[in-house]
Amino acid sequence: MTRAICATLLLAALTSTACTDGAQRTPVATAGDLSIYDAYAPASAAPDVASLYFTVVNGATADDTLLAIRIVDGKAELHDVVTEDGLTRMQHVPALPIPAGGTARLAPGGYHVMLTELSAPLEVGQTVPVALVFARGGTVRFAVPVLTYTDVVQRLEGGPER
Repeated sequence: MTRAICATLLLAALTSTACTDGAQRTPVATAGDLSIYDAYAPASAAPDVASLYFTVVNGATADDTLLAIRIVDGKAELHDVVTEDGLTRMQHVPALPIPAGGTARLAPGGYHVMLTELSAPLEVGQTVPVALVFARGGTVRFAVPVLTYTDVVQRLEGGPER
């Protein structure tokens, strides 16, 4: 192979990696003006509990609200991490507003989905079927890949801005 071809192939590979930073840059799902990005679930640290993260971008001129998260196996609840009087804890959140033209990011240390009552731990390589229910956007279904926690954090660091 000539040097020119090798250089071109190497440049293409480096450009592809640099542009994605390992994060999903195309939506994993859309519904009208809502787009879901960077959906990941870390492998379970406990047998029947796990977490789920994603970003919702609302390209509409009207606000929307995430009302519910549904999974096939177990329960899913929206949570936030709050600190009061020096103590950090998770708190159930009944709904999450998605402002018009805005973004809602679910990530470690903030809003996230808690998966409970799972029949088996989530393992790297699996996918979790998820349905998000929005007030205006309806129901959006997609599969979430299960990765190591380290991989999830690294991918989310390159995700859309908050």
